[in-house]
Amino acid sequence: MNTVISEPIASFAETARGFCLWCESRSLEAGREVTAAMWLASLHANALRLPKATSNNSNGLPDIPQELLSHAKRNLANFDGYYYREYFDPNPTLNEESVIGDVGDDLLDTYKDIRAGLILFDRGESSEALWHWSFLHQVHWGRHAVGAMFALHCMQTSEQD
Repeated sequence: MNTVISEPIASFAETARGFCLWCESRSLEAGREVTAAMWLASLHANALRLPKATSNNSNGLPDIPQELLSHAKRNLANFDGYYYREYFDPNPTLNEESVIGDVGDDLLDTYKDIRAGLILFDRGESSEALWHWSFLHQVHWGRHAVGAMFALHCMQTSEQD
């Protein structure tokens, strides 16, 4: 079942395509930290506007073509080792220990979730793509995106001091 391509869905798909093309490019340009933060912020902002969706997909997610995944892994490896502390649940009433996040891992996980949804979208399975993007924004890639944005922000501001 396909859904009507509303403006928020079209806008998210356009942003998703740009992000994936950036990840898969020949190489990431100078200033890649700022560019990464801008892509993540745009994806997150657009995801907040996506309408609710349901899924009937029992086939799982499509595989990302190996060539595209290889390019993205190579490029995003530039961010490996950009470590930061975070909490799985930042609720201040919990007594939870911090864990270590890695911007490279955050970007790659975000890329894989976004690219798999884009494959569905390009196949004409817009309802499945919408569900995939919005559900995983809540439980997976969204957490990676905002964690990486926070880390990149802190790195950027500490370099200015």
